[in-house]
Amino acid sequence: MKKLLFSIATGLLLSGGANAAIVPCGEAGNPCKLCHLFVMLDNIFDFVFIKFVPPVAVLALVIGGIYFFASGGNPGNVAKAKGMLTSIVIGLLIIYGAWLLVNTFFLVIGVSEWTGLTNWFEYPCP
Repeated sequence: MKKLLFSIATGLLLSGGANAAIVPCGEAGNPCKLCHLFVMLDNIFDFVFIKFVPPVAVLALVIGGIYFFASGGNPGNVAKAKGMLTSIVIGLLIIYGAWLLVNTFFLVIGVSEWTGLTNWFEYPCP
């Protein structure tokens, strides 16, 4: 199970292609600036939240469903499958709920008005 998840994670990491740079600087004529640090962090978060977590969660839900249907009525295996499915849902709620909470907080205090940014999570870098 762990080897399968590791293989999928490695495949997702390597599937970005040759032109998928985490930091778009350091090349000839494009020196790195402080704003590129924020662009790098944004690229990392985008990768984790959009490209990594959903496929792994779907795979884990499928595996939990297979455990549930293949349990054969054994109470121990049914409890294990239910625990796995519950853990996946709770983990997804924590991951995406935290972003939603931070986003709502920044919208309420009006970050876009006093920073001049349209979205707090997008940092423009010239």
